[in-house]
Amino acid sequence: MDTRSTTSPAELAQPQLTIIAVPFRLRNFALEVGHRANTRFGSTLITGHPGAVESLDESARRIVGQWVGCDAQYIEQLYTLSTERQEKREVAMSYVALFRQDGCLGPADNRMQWSRVADLDITDDIHHMVFDYASIRLKAKFGYTNIAFHLLPERFTLSELQQTYEHVLGHRVDKRNFRRRMVASKTLVKTAEMRRDGSHRPAALYRFVSQDDHAAYLTPSWAAASFSHRDDGPDQGGR
Repeated sequence: MDTRSTTSPAELAQPQLTIIAVPFRLRNFALEVGHRANTRFGSTLITGHPGAVESLDESARRIVGQWVGCDAQYIEQLYTLSTERQEKREVAMSYVALFRQDGCLGPADNRMQWSRVADLDITDDIHHMVFDYASIRLKAKFGYTNIAFHLLPERFTLSELQQTYEHVLGHRVDKRNFRRRMVASKTLVKTAEMRRDGSHRPAALYRFVSQDDHAAYLTPSWAAASFSHRDDGPDQGGR
């Protein structure tokens, strides 16, 4: 029996375009990623194909929305990669998408689930590469933009904001320095509202000044100074 490939040069010359998306959200101010579970490849990212009359960004928004069940607060194109598997060429366009903590009730597709980033086990090499890059990109943008507002509810305490940064960056930050720098950045405004959690004293609620992460850039120098590693435990109070 002839077991040689029947893939023609013409087929290799016309690769299939796939969109791979990495949706992030906060749950109890811990970072989670949306993914497909229990496929024959293990956990994989969500994917889809662009529509004939859509732009790539429109296709990405549609695909992510169909999986997650609501529109992303923010979506950004990451990079394009070309692969050849089993003598079949594929081109993948990758995206990162952000959802607010109070935005969606649950996934629209029962094949999708949310897992904490630390618990995610992606076995596919390409999907693992896309996820790693999306995580790096998100961490980088936390250092110089106010992109955090796409993940947070409209109003939040400074402790909740700090927890968000710690979960995204993957390490503790200095509480006093973080708060001083965030206030000095002029990206936040203190509201007249207060919230009490348990026996703690009422905490002031803040909101972002701008609803556009490009409108208020932070400087890498203050980010580096503020987000120094700490060995003390997570912030538990003193809002």
